[in-house]
Amino acid sequence: MYAATTVLALAALASTVSATLNINNWCNVPVYVYQSNCGSCDKGSNGACNQSPYVIGAGNGGSILRLDWIRNNCGTSVKISKNDPGFNSGILQFEYTYASGDGLYWDVSNIDGAGAGRAGTPFYHDNVKATPTDAGAGQGTCQKIRCPANQLCVDAYNHPDDVRTRWCPLNTGDMWLDLCEPTEFFNNKRELPALEARRAIAFTA
Repeated sequence: MYAATTVLALAALASTVSATLNINNWCNVPVYVYQSNCGSCDKGSNGACNQSPYVIGAGNGGSILRLDWIRNNCGTSVKISKNDPGFNSGILQFEYTYASGDGLYWDVSNIDGAGAGRAGTPFYHDNVKATPTDAGAGQGTCQKIRCPANQLCVDAYNHPDDVRTRWCPLNTGDMWLDLCEPTEFFNNKRELPALEARRAIAFTA
């Protein structure tokens, strides 16, 4: 019993430590990503301020950027531009704080998405979905965020006084942010790929 409990505890810890934000670009154009932590400048692939945003090529569900959580108890904004490396035509923001010993606070925001003080998103005509996975998913407000195409996203921040922040326990696995997701997949529950599922079963057995 002790050995089995230890293995399960280690498996949960491994899932937590390795968890990432996975941005999956289904769009037929590239998307560009910066992230800002603790109010710092926007940083991309080379870590310099306002230079070299991450680029996720146009894809069909296979163009993925994996970002490790910044675990310093301070807010992070992941800013996403669609087909605009200069970030001049609006952004979508995935915001989070990884609070050690507490949990992951997160949201999707359209505030300032169309410019300073203007709500909007360059993905208004596209399906966007954020999905927590593994043990923490489904607990309390640790639920997926769905933004259907051509609709105001009621799950996202559109005004500063909205209450849209969600909380996930620290044993939550990867977070998937799907951009321009095809409608036939939009309502589906995200499942582990078969190989990853087999590895997980082998590890925890």
